[in-house]
This record gives sequence, structure tokens and C-alpha cells, in this order.
Amino acid sequence: MPERIARTGEAPLSTDDLRLLKDKRNKQLLFILPPYIALLGIGLFKLISGVGGLPHGRVTNPVEYDDDDTQRFWTVAPYVFGFFFLMATIYFAKLFVQSIYPLMKDIKNKKKSLIFYVPAKNAMPFFNKYYLSTPLYKKQQVEISREDFESIQDNQEICLETGPQSVFILRLKNGAKEIKYY
Repeated sequence: MPERIARTGEAPLSTDDLRLLKDKRNKQLLFILPPYIALLGIGLFKLISGVGGLPHGRVTNPVEYDDDDTQRFWTVAPYVFGFFFLMATIYFAKLFVQSIYPLMKDIKNKKKSLIFYVPAKNAMPFFNKYYLSTPLYKKQQVEISREDFESIQDNQEICLETGPQSVFILRLKNGAKEIKYY
């Protein structure tokens, strides 16, 4: 695909582009933060509740915890919770760095990348799906409408606008006409 790229450039983000990037960032935050907070809350609740927060068996045959069990719990629980906290923090930090941080950098820099290239067209009329190839690693093909697919001539150059860090597709343009993608 690199041989199909005619040229690249940069342009400032428009207000619509900023809105798209901020919406994407907010959706990603809503996807990552609540599970992280819930997992840590459950772990903290179990740690604070102590032996009383452990399961007590069946109603007909309840389990009784003696002083030795309580002592063992308070010996092991901080390490278990610390390990749980560390693993959850590492996992969610990795998700943050991979998905949200690049969007934040794009919003801060207020620049977008323009990639002018000749797309490879892939039609699947039996399924009523029409695809254009992109030079992006994360999103190799983009589904577009039939009308837009037919309006693009063979070996015609189109413009792909993305965030430079996040590689989030802002829009596709065929000349001055915007191509809707799904």
C-alpha cells in the first residue's frame, strides 16, 4: 500500500474534528474508568469488611471463622489486595495509553494528517457492501456507500484525514465531496 500514497500533509483541526476526537475520547473514558473503579471498590470493600466479607457457606451448614482464620486473613489480605490493585492498574493503564492518550495528544496538538492515495476498491454486491482500502495499519478497509463507491474512478486520488497519533479516521474526501464511511 505505501506505493499508492501520492503525498501527505498536515492541516489544523476544525471544530467538527475536535468534537469528533473529544467524543471518541469521552466514550473510551466511559469504557475504561467505571470498570476500574468498580474492581478497586469491590477489592477495597472485601479488604475493609475483613473476615465478615468472606462467604459463610450454606444456610443449613454455615462456616464459622475462628481467631486463627482471622489472623491468617489479615496476614494474607494486604498482599492479595496489593497484587490485585497492581494488576488492575497495569491493565487499565495499558488500555489508557493505547486508546485515550493518543486522542488526547491529537486534541492538544490540534493538527490532523492528510494522506492522499489511490485506493483499491473491493465490491461485494451480493452482500451490498463496498470497501475502500486505506494505508492505515489499524483499519485496512473502510465500508462506504454504493453511490460513493461508484463515484470514485480507477486510479483516482482521494484524501484520508486522520489524527496523527491516534490514527482515528476523521473523514474521507473525493475532491471536495465527503465520502461517508461506516
